[in-house]
Amino acid sequence: MDNRKEELLSEVLRRTNRNCARIVEIERLTKELGDALSRNDQESAQLLLKMRQDEMEQTAETKLEIRMLLQSSEPEDRDKLRSWLAGEDKYEPDCFEARKILELSGQMALVLNRTIEIDKAINQKLAGKDSYYYKAK
Repeated sequence: MDNRKEELLSEVLRRTNRNCARIVEIERLTKELGDALSRNDQESAQLLLKMRQDEMEQTAETKLEIRMLLQSSEPEDRDKLRSWLAGEDKYEPDCFEARKILELSGQMALVLNRTIEIDKAINQKLAGKDSYYYKAK
């Protein structure tokens, strides 16, 4: 593997790892938000919403950094990385970094799905038929 590709994979892995930690934090904050709302603790709920929004914004920023890194890569590498970042095993990972990117992407998808389910329950409990998720059905 050439030095440029190795550097690219390391940078993408570093950012993927960062986003994985942030998504786990978003899940934790969402659970705490549900707890605060069930206690009618509006002050805590507002603080948790802001903290969660900050994490989401940082995650989006890091995703943008990853997209920019992908744009600077060779087309074949870009296709492989996009696949691994989507949690797809269409391409066999050819090094530690690639395997780790694929693994972390799969973990993030699971955590994100759990977080969405928690968020749905909170939203539907609070908003009922006016819930974003009720309308999305």
